[in-house]
Amino acid sequence: MGGQLHLVGLTADGCRIARDGGGGYVVNHADQEGKWQRVANLPAAYAACELFTQRDALVLPRRRLRA
Repeated sequence: MGGQLHLVGLTADGCRIARDGGGGYVVNHADQEGKWQRVANLPAAYAACELFTQRDALVLPRRRLRA
């Protein structure tokens, strides 16, 4: 990465968004300490954080609607 990281955002579920010295964005989840993932821009950073949240969610079976 391009040097020092500057924290840009922190979500309620522990995802951190930072900007590196080279002007790029990186994301990291609290569960994956030290592993930063490079993303294209700030909206992509928030989308990556959303994916971290979805990975942790349990998949529940769908209920059938009765007429």
